[in-house]
Amino acid sequence: MAEANAITKKARLEIVDGGDLKGYANLHPKTAKALNAEMGSIVIFEDAQSAFWGAAEIRKSNDVSPDQIMIDTLILEASLLMESDTVEVTLYDKDMTALEYVEFGLKPLTEDANTDDLVTRAAKRVKSLEKIIDGRLVYPGMSFNWPDLNAKVEITSVRPSLPGKSFAKLAFEALRERTGYEFKTIGIATPFNAILCIDTSGSMKTTDVPVQDIAHAREGLKDLAGDNPEVQAFLDRFEDGSMVSRAEAAAMAILLYLAEKVGRGYGEKVGVITFEKEVSEMTFLSSDTGEVQPFVECTGREKTLGLQIISTHVVDKVEEGGTLTDMGSALIKAHEILEAFGDTTKPTMLILLTDGMTTSGPPPLKVLKERFTESANLVIYCIGLGERSEIDEELMLAISQYGNGVYRHVDNMRDLLEWYGKLASEFAVVIRGSG
Repeated sequence: MAEANAITKKARLEIVDGGDLKGYANLHPKTAKALNAEMGSIVIFEDAQSAFWGAAEIRKSNDVSPDQIMIDTLILEASLLMESDTVEVTLYDKDMTALEYVEFGLKPLTEDANTDDLVTRAAKRVKSLEKIIDGRLVYPGMSFNWPDLNAKVEITSVRPSLPGKSFAKLAFEALRERTGYEFKTIGIATPFNAILCIDTSGSMKTTDVPVQDIAHAREGLKDLAGDNPEVQAFLDRFEDGSMVSRAEAAAMAILLYLAEKVGRGYGEKVGVITFEKEVSEMTFLSSDTGEVQPFVECTGREKTLGLQIISTHVVDKVEEGGTLTDMGSALIKAHEILEAFGDTTKPTMLILLTDGMTTSGPPPLKVLKERFTESANLVIYCIGLGERSEIDEELMLAISQYGNGVYRHVDNMRDLLEWYGKLASEFAVVIRGSG
């Protein structure tokens, strides 16, 4: 064990379920003394046979027997141990780790629970979660019930990492001041629509995006495209070791996103907007009604049409692109597409990709605050492509934070496709401080 040098004494104790002890475990003063433990010391308790374990800060109490440890119910349930189990208790004397980020996975407790808006409902009810788990010692894999949401919560990821039997105290206020914390669903798929906003200004013609380690993604798209010659010719440009333009990289990322949506099989709607001085929405014919609509429905029968239109449209738009970039008007158009989706309660992801800064039109943040005030089910991700010095990263951060998403910079095809692939399958909301 990596932490063995930090452990001083051991004791075999019987577990008592203490109810709500605010995350603490109670020890008799004599037991605490035998372990060299003071109030606030941390102990690990473990069943050697099952390897189930947990950790808690201790308090001293004469109400517990010297051969027992009284453990907070939530901590006990998360450890999968039960009252009357006998565990080995050891003192843990390492310095406390300060968490910078936590990802919470959500899974409904009943099969008939509504999962479509599980993440957004969680974001609205964070205060009740904080009452449950704030101040507890946590570790990856730890899970517990969230009654107000009727869901099970699992801590799926933390930063910095906590290897082995390591843990950290969860302090929500500190997290919000740093990077925030994130909700996503686990074990289930959350259907969500998407709007992809792509910068097609003249600078997107720059050929500086290296192609490496994307053969698997490219071949998958080639299989999906079938015998469509236009799409096949486009994908042939992405040879390993070559360089492609930012526009080509963006178009490839959109194809992958669409392919992932088609593969999910939920008929999710995806709208595509290109913007430079002018803003343009891509339109598609509905296979059901024959009417023109500003989105493609990601079903198998639409896939070839969508791939062909998107792969040519984005690159062609760059060829026409001017020198100005109007992000604000692109967001106005995004709001129009959001309304065209027809169901404002369905979760929607907006992804804004740019290689520069806004140079015309209304201020993007002003548009967001005016148009998206009631969009509780919207999450916004921003992607900066190319040279960081050319991108208004402060604005990208502000936009993504307003939309409870994140900003990420990429400068190669592998990272770009990896990020779009992740976003196509995971609807996640990041909770931050209001300041």
